Amino acid sequence: MANIFARSPYIVEINEAGQVETKIELRLWNSTSTTAVPTAPQKVLSKLIPSSNAPATYYDISPYIREFINHNTIQTTPAVNQNTTTTQYCQVQIRKYKRVTNTFVEVGTAEQHRAFEGFGYFEDGYNPSLTEVLLSPLTYYYYGTTDIGWITVSNSNNTFLRYTNPSGSVYNLPISGLPNRVSNFPRVYSSFLGVGNKVELLNNVGAVTWTGYFYPKTECKYTPVRLDFVNKFGAWQREWFFKASYDNLNVENREYNTLPSTYPNYTLTQGQRNVFNSNGKRTIRVNTDWVDETYSEVIQQMMLSEKMLIDGKAAKMNTKSTELFKSINTKMINYQLEFEYAYDTINSVM
Repeated sequence: MANIFARSPYIVEINEAGQVETKIELRLWNSTSTTAVPTAPQKVLSKLIPSSNAPATYYDISPYIREFINHNTIQTTPAVNQNTTTTQYCQVQIRKYKRVTNTFVEVGTAEQHRAFEGFGYFEDGYNPSLTEVLLSPLTYYYYGTTDIGWITVSNSNNTFLRYTNPSGSVYNLPISGLPNRVSNFPRVYSSFLGVGNKVELLNNVGAVTWTGYFYPKTECKYTPVRLDFVNKFGAWQREWFFKASYDNLNVENREYNTLPSTYPNYTLTQGQRNVFNSNGKRTIRVNTDWVDETYSEVIQQMMLSEKMLIDGKAAKMNTKSTELFKSINTKMINYQLEFEYAYDTINSVM
């Protein structure tokens, strides 16, 4: 079973001797179960071969997968573990067929995968297979002691998460009882919330396959701003902006000239121009606080995200360009970003 990241192309190839036409059947479903396969396929795609000396056919199935994934809900931080909302990923079965004469014959056996609304970078190559932990292995900071965020794991042969605080105390959270599940786990063990911890994922032979660091940060002067966004792995990720933030309101309307209600002795309070269709858009400008060079990966994923929330409200990023700072050039790294709330100030939902 592979993880498919459907914002990048996922190519299925059929190249069999003598084929003149090929077909694939896609079965897509949202469930924790990998065996609840729909009876009928959701999509059937077919192609004639380009030529007899170039018989291979290729199908990009990513656009069809994305129709079955949405992030319209967001989970809360689990105490131990919880199943990830099934609409945030989907199960995929691919059946391949070839036609040599008059009928289609299945090629090989059905392939079963799991898909997320994530993406690979160009450098990751064709059909990238990314880590089973849907979070980059970096250092992260959090604010407060409640709902600080989670780690999403697409589990297969992993056995447990190992939490180690700065003084060396260890807590092991077993995950081997959740085979073939997508699950959320706390970033920080409850007893370590005040000091933070290192988190390591161990596989079934005891090898560490992923490491992340999570530490608290205090902010005495400003109110931190919380950002939730769907990262490159197709999972919700929580980040905090700790320093000064600035709220702005931009108003748009249309203007027209009016006729005076009395003439020639017009009313001074009426004026000659009125406005209509007035509405506003709110923006917020935030600062990351001082971060290290590796935080550029988080910034890059934020800017490429298509789904985000600012303090729980739908938003989009207005910042379209930024330098990805290097510590050798910039000793003190702070990113300033602007977001726009993704709704009108006056309710205009129809």
